[in-house]
Amino acid sequence: MPTVVFWVSIRRVDGSLTPEQTAACLDTLGADRLRALLDTLDLEATDRRSRSALIAAVSRAPLPDVVRALRVPELRAFCTTLGVHDKGTKDVLVQRVLAAPGTRVVRSQSDRPDGAAGAGALKAALRRFTLEVAAGFGGRDAQTRFVKAFFSCFGWRDGEPPGAEIPASLSVVELGRRTTRPVEAVWSERRVLVDVVAPDVVLDAAWSDLLRACLEQSPGPQFVVLTNQRELRLYDLARDRSVPRLATPIDDLPKYSDAFVFLGEGWVPGTTPKIVNVGKVSREVADLVAKLYRSLKAKFPKREAEIIRFTLQCIITMFAEDIGLLPPDYFTTLLYEGARHRDVERRLRELFTLMGTRDVPPPRPVAYFNGGIFAAPVTLPLGDTELTALTRAAEAHWKYVDPHIFGSVFQGIMDDAERHASGAHYTAHDDIMRVVGPTIVEPWRKRIAEAKTLTELLDVRRVLAKFRVLDPACGSGNFLYVAFRELYSLETQLLARIREFPSGQGIGWGSVISTLNFHGIDTNAFAVELAKVTLNIAKKIAFEDRRQKAADASLQGELEVDPSLPLDNLDKNIVCADALFTEWPEVDAIVGNPPMLGGLKIRSELGVTYLEQLQSRYPEVNGRADFCAYWFRRAHERLATGTRAGLVATNTIREGNTREAATDFIVQNGGTITDAVSSQSWPGEAVVNVSMVNWIKGTVPDAPRRLEIEGVVYECKSIPPSLQLQADLRSASPISANTRGTAQGLVLGTKAFQLDRATARTLCADRRARPFLKPIAVASHLLRGRLTQDPDYVIDMTLCTSEAQARQAGSAFEYLKKHVYPAVFEKAETATTEHYKNWLRTWWRPFWPRLEFVAVLTGFDRIIVCSRHAARPVFAFLSRKFFPTESLQLFAFEDDYSFGILQSKAHWLWAVGVGSKIKDDTRYTGDVWDTFPWPQEVSESAVANVAAAARELRATRQRLMEANGWSLRELHQAAEIDGPHPLKDAQRALDEAVAEAYGMPSDQEVTEFLLDLNRCLVEDEEQGRTVTGAGLPPGLDPKDPRWLSDDCIEPPPISE
Repeated sequence: MPTVVFWVSIRRVDGSLTPEQTAACLDTLGADRLRALLDTLDLEATDRRSRSALIAAVSRAPLPDVVRALRVPELRAFCTTLGVHDKGTKDVLVQRVLAAPGTRVVRSQSDRPDGAAGAGALKAALRRFTLEVAAGFGGRDAQTRFVKAFFSCFGWRDGEPPGAEIPASLSVVELGRRTTRPVEAVWSERRVLVDVVAPDVVLDAAWSDLLRACLEQSPGPQFVVLTNQRELRLYDLARDRSVPRLATPIDDLPKYSDAFVFLGEGWVPGTTPKIVNVGKVSREVADLVAKLYRSLKAKFPKREAEIIRFTLQCIITMFAEDIGLLPPDYFTTLLYEGARHRDVERRLRELFTLMGTRDVPPPRPVAYFNGGIFAAPVTLPLGDTELTALTRAAEAHWKYVDPHIFGSVFQGIMDDAERHASGAHYTAHDDIMRVVGPTIVEPWRKRIAEAKTLTELLDVRRVLAKFRVLDPACGSGNFLYVAFRELYSLETQLLARIREFPSGQGIGWGSVISTLNFHGIDTNAFAVELAKVTLNIAKKIAFEDRRQKAADASLQGELEVDPSLPLDNLDKNIVCADALFTEWPEVDAIVGNPPMLGGLKIRSELGVTYLEQLQSRYPEVNGRADFCAYWFRRAHERLATGTRAGLVATNTIREGNTREAATDFIVQNGGTITDAVSSQSWPGEAVVNVSMVNWIKGTVPDAPRRLEIEGVVYECKSIPPSLQLQADLRSASPISANTRGTAQGLVLGTKAFQLDRATARTLCADRRARPFLKPIAVASHLLRGRLTQDPDYVIDMTLCTSEAQARQAGSAFEYLKKHVYPAVFEKAETATTEHYKNWLRTWWRPFWPRLEFVAVLTGFDRIIVCSRHAARPVFAFLSRKFFPTESLQLFAFEDDYSFGILQSKAHWLWAVGVGSKIKDDTRYTGDVWDTFPWPQEVSESAVANVAAAARELRATRQRLMEANGWSLRELHQAAEIDGPHPLKDAQRALDEAVAEAYGMPSDQEVTEFLLDLNRCLVEDEEQGRTVTGAGLPPGLDPKDPRWLSDDCIEPPPISE
């Protein structure tokens, strides 16, 4: 019955809502729904990204058509807005909306003016806060004052929200004991925690430590703010523990005021912070522009230069309309109208011509741009596909696009039709700052802080105006963009200091930082043009940041004339050339990320001719050095005394030929490494591990050096070319007493020797064959636990000296004759060296049988082994029943003392320092063994103590693996987690016993002690004195049970 009443009581009308009512109703719909209505109703909007434009467009349609296209929940929202009953069927709701009185509107929360005013006030407060941070919070309570100033931005009197503890402490467990960890603020009611670390602390490292403390709290915080007063990160632990929801320089905080809604007075628990993902937006926009580029390239394959120029013109124009260089929506509307009238190419030509023409009779519709890119405008015929791609790109929110991210991603995907932005890589701001910070920002920040008088500050500014920067491998301009923004920000801080003086009030906010002081070189023509665009956009973005800060600081809205237009012509600054064969400009700082190409790949990637030219130009560089080494050498040669450089390199720069050509050369030629990252992963086509090196040509007296290793920053007196904390072990010399005792595992030469377990069982039925069937041991199977469960097998006739002797193996020999002989014969026939031809004479043996070493092992029941490429020290006793392959390093010792020395921290640090690298893994080389000094004049009790600790470590391993079902690798990975662990305790006890055997002073770094010992032993040998080499000290009974046991990794019976 109620439905009948409604039908009778509602008159049918065609819609009598006022424009205000219609707009208020449509405001209840989301942007995506409004766009869908546009498509349904066949309407156009001036800007499909703007809700106001979408609402205005839908409002133009007949109201009945709009209302009938709505869904029931949407109709109910309309009814609520109009103040009418919201129950009933769809038809009833439609009629009720159309019949609503044309006067009453119930405003939504979003319509309240105080919300907008509050948002504006918060942004202004955050801008003032960033100025305070720029001036610096000094003194003992600097972090506390920082936090209170931050909280004050959100309206809390004296920066102390009720119930917040400032400063605060957390209860945590360290080394098995409960203790406290200080933090700057804990607001339990809001589940908020704030921590402020020192400006030189890397936030990645600080977060791993803080996260552990957070996870120990009950209840724990949800929102965690972590900052070093330069950058700020916001973590939402309810969403992700490893990736921050927001990571931004402090200067950009006002842009992200909505992210901190949980700190406001009117926060409602459960409200989600609004955070614009700049990286995501930049990727999406790059993808849209790449679609335009690729479509044009496919359509006009012979017009690539014009396509590049046209695309760059469009990129600048799309940035321009969203950051205030063009009237709002000017370009997007042009595309809409061009599509409507089918004359978009004419309209684009007129626009680009205007942008490139200085003298235009008034009134001028758009400003003069030029900058070189519009000097000779290019337009192309756009089909529906290209116009759609360009329009969608123009509709995007370019004000949220980070130019340095956009440039990298766009460059990475434009030539690959299969790749999308989500799969392309860019260098994060934090990573760029690990070079730009120490080389450019920190020295200037120090100079500004040390200037005390107005005269000194003005002198600093005069020098800053002349400061020039070069990126000799600039790509799309990432490093130049960040360097420009940072220097501009530093100048803003400098101006704030200057204006603190009464006589400095007359100095305006105009900038002396010019894009013309920034230089770049790259071989990629498109990247070079993109870098010019990126740097010009940086000028506008930096200016807008300063304008806001200047307005707040002066309290009078003091503004300077926008210097962003015309664009600077950077054709002479950023050039397309090969930096290794081009003259570099004289600059004050060199930064960048040279190409990452291994020395052995230069020939295959760049060609023989290029390699010959390289060797001719740089004869002093070993041809096996990585490509980046040439940039390091060239940069140091170009630096003047007192100037700096910071470059990224493959982490092989820490060793070998690359190190000799780069960091060794720098240090040996008047350079001082001031700040470095030893190794970290780097985004790219494949996971690459890089080092970052910052240095000065000259010295910096009394200044600590900062070296980051595995996320931890250490202050050192000096940083060696190896970029390691420990002593530089490359100067260690071979010790003659160590000439024997180790070898790489046996090399089969062909997989034909190998057989699965079923085949091995079949052959095992022949008693003559059985002694020659051995389980095969490879490093990966050792670490994963497969050797004791299901190993593969091999036929091992290493000790057979003749074919006649080999025939005695029966079916095993016949198997080799059938499978191995043809493989060896083929290799011998096609080989260009004698090795394979010699192998054919004893084809039943492995290619490299290590006969001398195998002979030493006669009578052994077990040997010590480790993986030749390892991330951690894992040594083990392996039964002689196995056939050990070349993936293992073999040690001819059965005693527990030798095992203890090899498994010790001392030996591993030596291996890391002397051995080579494969990504992050250490490769155990012959140099490690030859140079490693063993303990001298060791007492029996010390030997017994090392042996006992070694046995206990292996027993601990075995207990933990059996209890948890772990392999060796899983066990050691579990022990790497912070906190107490039985394996850590066992390793610590072993290391203490080994240190006692060496007589190692507690106050001396381990590798320094070992290097000193190495030098002493080498000198002793040169003078004819006897030294103790590897293994048990002479005079001890090798069978003494104090240092001889029998545990080892054993294979399962072949018959199981």
